[in-house]
Amino acid sequence: MAYFLVMGGLALSLCLLVGWSLWRVLRWLGRRLGASGKGGKTARAKRPAKSRAETRSMKKDEAPARATTSRRSTARQATPRGPWRLTRALAPLASAWPLALVAGLLYGGTRLAEYGMGARPHAAPAAYHRLVEVLGWGAIGLIGVAVVGLVASWRCRTHGD
Repeated sequence: MAYFLVMGGLALSLCLLVGWSLWRVLRWLGRRLGASGKGGKTARAKRPAKSRAETRSMKKDEAPARATTSRRSTARQATPRGPWRLTRALAPLASAWPLALVAGLLYGGTRLAEYGMGARPHAAPAAYHRLVEVLGWGAIGLIGVAVVGLVASWRCRTHGD
């Protein structure tokens, strides 16, 4: 029993070490790759500013045209402009990635141990098979939650909230 406790603790610490290292490397790569795409947005040409006299004359000329474009403006106002409150509430769930990664690594390790137990002459306990199954479903659930949080975070970030 002591052997399983020691080896389990060692396996858990190794999974945490590998998972955390992999998470940090992926975040660093994401920032490096994301920074190269942002440079194109700052290189836009700015529009020249119009004088007040030009804008006043344009407003006088556009008075009859406003009646036809009023329908378009109300249609634009009906569409939601920013992320919903639910999206803003789900955005912090993107931080579930490290936990999902660790759960996935734990599932992989226990699945590998289950495969190794199958080669022994003794049968593995039924509770262990159930534990491996629960770890697998938990890892899938955490990955799903993290993906939803990542999409919500992306939506809030693109809108500017």
